[in-house]
Amino acid sequence: MSQELNSKSPLGKIFRFENVYLNLLLPAEIHFRAQILCEDVEALTEERFRLDDLISMLWKDFINYARKTVDIKAIYKLLLEFDQGTSNVRVKNYNEEKEEVLPLYPIRKRTETDIEKVYCKMDRKLALRGEVLLSDIANLYPSHPLTVERVLEILIIDFIEKYRTGEARDLIKIYIERPS
Repeated sequence: MSQELNSKSPLGKIFRFENVYLNLLLPAEIHFRAQILCEDVEALTEERFRLDDLISMLWKDFINYARKTVDIKAIYKLLLEFDQGTSNVRVKNYNEEKEEVLPLYPIRKRTETDIEKVYCKMDRKLALRGEVLLSDIANLYPSHPLTVERVLEILIIDFIEKYRTGEARDLIKIYIERPS
């Protein structure tokens, strides 16, 4: 977002890239399951469906949810609840005004073989909407650990886990049944 705001170059304003490239770190099993899911969707629809498409679909769904919710605290709490990337002990701090859930420390660390590096591209405008949302979160929680990449990791991990148990099949079904 800061690059967008600080772009002084006239050429930079004229020739903007349509996509941004992101580096995600996913548990190997999640990455494998996501790839298989994409292959299954591709076979059912007979259309190209890659991991970038799944990521984009999840991101659009999340951004639409954020637009409708307009409750930054609820969105932040939801992301922390969905955060399954590492096994964290979460501590709840209660007081009369609010409830905050913060990561305390990792119980176990993943080894490099447990993690897959995934490179993906996303529409720049969609990524910027996420940056604006994260900026709003930073106004309330200045030391929050979230980035666009981390939110995408959280969304993918949560979705694949829910898909595995049958809770999130509707989103793929909607994609498959949509008119071409």
